Amino acid sequence: MNRGLLKSFALSGLIAALSGGLYAADVNVGRIINTNTTWTSDNVYYLSGYTFVVTPNGAASPTVLTIQPGTVIKGRQKVGGGEAAALVVTRGAQINAAGSPSSPIIFTSELDNLAGNLGPDDTNLWGGLVVLGRAQINSRANDAIVAAPVVDQIEGFSVAAGETDYITFGGNDDADNSGTIRYVSIRHGGDVLGTANEINGLTLGGVGNGTTIEYVEVFANKDDGIEFFGGTVDVRYLATVFGKDDGFDYDSGWRGRGQFWFTLGGASTTESADKGGEWDGATAPLNATPLSNTAIYNATFIGNGAGGLNNTALNIRDNASARVYNSVFVDYNKMIDIENDAQVNDTGTAVPATTERIELRNNIWWSHVAGNNTAAGFNARPAGTNAAFSEAFFSDAAFNNTIANPALAGISRTANAGLDPRPTAASPALSGAVSTVPNDGWYVQTTYKGAFAPFASTWLQGWTKLSNEGYLKQIVTGVDQEFVNLSTRCFVGTGDQVAIPGFVIDGTAPKRVLIRAVGEKLGLPPPAGFGVAGTIADPVLTLKRSGTTVATNDDWDDAQNATEVAAAAAAVYAFSLPAGGKDAALLVTLDPGVYTAIAEGKNGATGVALIEVYAIP
Repeated sequence: MNRGLLKSFALSGLIAALSGGLYAADVNVGRIINTNTTWTSDNVYYLSGYTFVVTPNGAASPTVLTIQPGTVIKGRQKVGGGEAAALVVTRGAQINAAGSPSSPIIFTSELDNLAGNLGPDDTNLWGGLVVLGRAQINSRANDAIVAAPVVDQIEGFSVAAGETDYITFGGNDDADNSGTIRYVSIRHGGDVLGTANEINGLTLGGVGNGTTIEYVEVFANKDDGIEFFGGTVDVRYLATVFGKDDGFDYDSGWRGRGQFWFTLGGASTTESADKGGEWDGATAPLNATPLSNTAIYNATFIGNGAGGLNNTALNIRDNASARVYNSVFVDYNKMIDIENDAQVNDTGTAVPATTERIELRNNIWWSHVAGNNTAAGFNARPAGTNAAFSEAFFSDAAFNNTIANPALAGISRTANAGLDPRPTAASPALSGAVSTVPNDGWYVQTTYKGAFAPFASTWLQGWTKLSNEGYLKQIVTGVDQEFVNLSTRCFVGTGDQVAIPGFVIDGTAPKRVLIRAVGEKLGLPPPAGFGVAGTIADPVLTLKRSGTTVATNDDWDDAQNATEVAAAAAAVYAFSLPAGGKDAALLVTLDPGVYTAIAEGKNGATGVALIEVYAIP
């Protein structure tokens, strides 16, 4: 263990030991919150049974529950057949839970000492976090066909008649705003009220796209990690780990966008994750509108592996929209289970021979069961109507679904700092074509497959239980990584169209840095390149500090240190550049200061380029 990492663990242990003295008070939360309320980080808040955030009828503005960064909320264990502790943000109310990477908001059990006493098999210790909105849903869980706008009652709750409105969701406002959830860790919950009637880690019922949800971890939940019931909310940077049912579940016509999703199954032989994704479209009728409509980019789904129960990466059914791109699926027994009712047309007739509702493209798939690593072996329903349709995604080269070990840096399910879901330099996630994201300003274009970039710390670091309790490999500033690496895709030309990203070398010591302007490699057809259209053929790279030129390069392979440039790229898991190619690169040692990496088009050339700045360990 390096000294920086040892210091990090020692500090976290000291904080845990002193945590009891950092809080001003234990606060018992009541059943109803109907005025604007702030929970502060110097208290610990205890939920006993259901707590509803409610906007009173006729109020001019929504009731807002604000939770400060670093606040801890604990659910008490239910007694007998009573209510599980749960926080419910009802329709018309809002939550403002905006944590930070250094001060996440934590929802957990009263038994959690926040220092590792609870692990992957400690579930069902309280309920969960529930957010309900007024966005459209297309059907009810009980199959009842009702007039629009459809509303339903969220699963996992039993309330008296006077409180039914508190658990109702749905409506006709797709832009509904239920608030903000950011840098929030939800741990050890998932109450079971009955069969198919459970509380998920994070439940989203009819939540609209005015809501912001990103950087959420659900750790060791009894039921699904995150479940969507209709709505339009967009979500990214989500992690569901060690759940006992599905990682990500959606139904009732969810129409949001998703990117950077991570799920990790447990290794328990008695109870481990069921499916990475269980994706439904509607209950009754199957062609209920609005139809589910979503696209997921850059997911990394890791199953139970050999030590856990059999599980499946994706289960698609009930006319679901299931479009998945640039993702990695590994350590599942079976990869795909497309049920016979997975696709229907407007009349409800099955149409399995179309990708209108389902498309899997530019993904990597690998089972820990060697014999299953074929198109037929991936299919969990080989005798069904959709059998040939399922297998075509792997046998038809047009979909570019690669059957290969993704060569992730580390898969571990214990607190040994061995989990590193980034692709290594040899990973197929760094080569071949990637799908282009929609040009809508929300999705982020990547040049790699999976939820994690190969050349930077993971977005899990610093705020998750995985990170803070020793599961995740730590990338320590000044040891494994000198600064946050830069990677930006942009348009490069001449004159006013010059691309000029900046970066900072901090500290007091010089640092070795690799800088690249990549155009030719992006445009080459797979597998040599990435097949990106409109790339610049011959970028010129200039490095400046305070207006003074430090170094410049035209063609990287003409540089005197070309061999060292290639070795540095491999050391930071960067893709290789074509020998003799026209892309530009600099390998330089820089003193602390502010720098700009200027990429220009040669001889008036214009086009798309990727500009990268890497710290060399």
